[in-house]
Amino acid sequence: MQRWLEMPIGLVGVGRMGRTLAAKLSDQIELVLFDRDDTRLAEVAAEYRITTSDSLESLAALGTVILVVPDREVISCIKIFNQLQQSLTVINVATNVDRHVLREIAAKHVKCISAKIIGQADEMMAGQRPVIIVDDFPAEISIVTAEIFNKVGDVIIGRADLVAQINRMAAEKVLTAAVTIEEALRQQNITDQAIIKNAIGQVAVGTLKAYADSNLGPFAREIVQAVRAKMRTK
Repeated sequence: MQRWLEMPIGLVGVGRMGRTLAAKLSDQIELVLFDRDDTRLAEVAAEYRITTSDSLESLAALGTVILVVPDREVISCIKIFNQLQQSLTVINVATNVDRHVLREIAAKHVKCISAKIIGQADEMMAGQRPVIIVDDFPAEISIVTAEIFNKVGDVIIGRADLVAQINRMAAEKVLTAAVTIEEALRQQNITDQAIIKNAIGQVAVGTLKAYADSNLGPFAREIVQAVRAKMRTK
């Protein structure tokens, strides 16, 4: 396993999450970056002193590639790799690309596995360790993939497709709360945008973090108890 990790690994996509992974991995693993946006690629490569590649084809020659691109581009990348007729391991990070889709589109010489992140890029850059679910299949790749992503967050080996449901539910609930706060303030004739922004961005977000860390104060704990009691009566 250690020899496998000592070899260069390709990383495709240096958007918000790709940039974050590059930052977290580059001082521990030799990376080679590729992105269709040449300006963005050059910026990230210079910041973290990472080698770049000018094509997916040359990146595939490394033998292992992490895809940190939108869902539709995952499919496009794998189709390109299928045509190269060389053995390749592809690690998909895109949340909404299911395991069965990877199996269906990948050729036999392209082995695919997912490592999906329960986390947010900005929070990760600020030092938060996300939870990352690495697929338990194919088993021969799962352990090594977990070793790579242990450098980024806390890894669980299981069914990575659960992350789409988890992230969607969390995003939907928190955005519903944000809209509710904004509407409630406006109904009280509190329309100053700076006040609304801070109520959501500082008070609400800070309270959510305190709840997640079990660090609520007495007043907030009383609110939690009241909310739970109300939920039990429904």
